[in-house]
Formats: sequence, C-alpha cells, structure tokens
Amino acid sequence: MYRDNSNTSVSSRKQSPQMLYRGLYVRIARKLGVDASYVSRVARGDRRSPEVESALRQALAEIDQQLGRNSSVAVSSTEHRSRSKRLTDLIKQNRSRIRKEWLAYSQADPNLGNIDIAPKTRTAPILPVIEENVKAMKFSVKDIAAAPLKAAAQHGRLRQSQGFTPMGLVEEYNLVRRCVFLLAQENLRHMDAQVLIQDLTQFGEALDLQTQRALQDYLAAN
Repeated sequence: MYRDNSNTSVSSRKQSPQMLYRGLYVRIARKLGVDASYVSRVARGDRRSPEVESALRQALAEIDQQLGRNSSVAVSSTEHRSRSKRLTDLIKQNRSRIRKEWLAYSQADPNLGNIDIAPKTRTAPILPVIEENVKAMKFSVKDIAAAPLKAAAQHGRLRQSQGFTPMGLVEEYNLVRRCVFLLAQENLRHMDAQVLIQDLTQFGEALDLQTQRALQDYLAAN
C-alpha cells in the first residue's frame, strides 16, 4: 500500500474523524483485555457488556471534545434521534459529489493519474462499488465475506485490463474511504456519535473485504 502523500494525508492541525475513530475498538479491547471483535459486537448491539459500553461512551466523549463538539453523552437520546443522520443516507444523497471528489484525488495521485484513461472510464466502477458497500453494511462481517461482492470483483478485473498496478487498485479503495470520511466530518453536527462510529466501522469492514475481493480477481486475471 502506498505511503500517505499530500493528497491522502490528514492535516496535522486538526485530526479528522477517520484518524480519531481508526483503531478505537482495538484500543478499548487492549485496555479491557478482551477481543476487538467482542467490542465491535457490543457496539453493534449484538452483545451486552456494561464495562465495554462505558468504555465506548468515554472514548466517544473524548473524540467529541477533540472535534470541538459538545459531549454526545450529555445530549438526550431524544435529541440525538431527532437530529441524527445515518452514514448510508449521506452516501446515497451525495453520490455525485463523492464521484467528483474521488476523481479529483485519483487524477492528482502520482501513482494513479499516470494511467491514461478518460475520466468517465476512470470513475465507472467506483459508484457500483460504493453502492455495493452500502448494501453490505447491513450484514455481519462473516456474511459480507461470504457474499459474491460482484462490483468489487469486476473492479479488480477491469483495472487489471487497464494497466493499473495491484497497489494502484488498493489505493482506489483508500480514496473511497477518504471521500466518505470527509463527508461524515462535514455532517458531524447532524449525527449521533455512537451511531456514526458504528456506521464508519461497518463501512470500513465492508470496504476492506471489497478491497480483498477486488485484489483477488485482479491477480486471478493475470
């Protein structure tokens, strides 16, 4: 995978939700001496653990503070529900914006922009991948891994035929992640922090599995 460059790195002056949320479950798991997958299941509501739930609330409050927001713990659940948006809704409502931003990042990336293809051809497989991700977010990681993930598989085969490198293929998924996290960051005030971290985790898990599937089909096409 490429090292962070000027196009994909987060500003050192202000951390984005992507940087603050990344590895949160792992950090809590290490602190409590449990498995990260258990923390994930508690966050999803599949399991109950007062200790893990308390650690999650504390971590979310700290993230709210770093992002300059009032603590989500202090806001009533009714207010949360009335102003909360889901990540899947944001993605669906901003498909055109995500495509345009993704294209700009791709063309500016020195490892991707040197592939001589038309903008429409470059972006063609991306929205299907994102739409597949949104659908996959409804399922467990086990179910997603067992799914065909046809859009990701087609993406991998297409990029192999177009002359992209395996790392270039992986970087395209990194740019999808960047676009979606930036979108979430701009809409923080409309979102419940605990719901958002669940959505971002599910989004990331689905995207990781899509990346694996795309890479498998890319390599199989050689």
